[in-house]
Amino acid sequence: MKTLFRSFSVAALLALALLPQQASAAAQVLCAPEQAVGTNIRTIGGASSAVPSGTLYTLNGQGCALIAQGDIAYFLSQGFSVGAPGGSFIFTTGVATSTTDFVIGSIPAGAAIKAIYYSNSVAAAVTGGISIGTTANGVDVVAAQACAASCLTFTADASLLKRPFSLTAATPLHAAAVTAWNSANVTITVTWEYF
Repeated sequence: MKTLFRSFSVAALLALALLPQQASAAAQVLCAPEQAVGTNIRTIGGASSAVPSGTLYTLNGQGCALIAQGDIAYFLSQGFSVGAPGGSFIFTTGVATSTTDFVIGSIPAGAAIKAIYYSNSVAAAVTGGISIGTTANGVDVVAAQACAASCLTFTADASLLKRPFSLTAATPLHAAAVTAWNSANVTITVTWEYF
């Protein structure tokens, strides 16, 4: 009976490994199985744990973490499942003037930009367009995205000059008017995914 159970367990683990999963070069978002009421396990791993790399992982509010490639099989064997591959952040400038630079959010380590959307809530165009960069008034991500009065637009793929960033640290993104905000009030939404 024990041999049959072990054979079944090995077959189940192999089947899990063969299931289609979100492609990821170095890591994958995995989420914990539903926990019993009253338990609140937020960290898994560490030097003396069964996690192959010995990495200490901290689960987010949904019970998910970005798991290194070498540890994925272990977490799948513990009942974890593939989670959402990314996220987004939203920033609103408020009524802005001159070329004021705003830190609009950060791209997590090991992530890349999927898309950037802009919505101007007032009838005033941002003159010269909006630049997005990794430094104040930087243009290394988007050189100049046009945003007319009451615009609702996005940066086209060909205009995204940089998508992936650091594998080890979060990268802050800045937005600035190339010429002037002109009292525009722009909401910028950045979507990203792990790679």
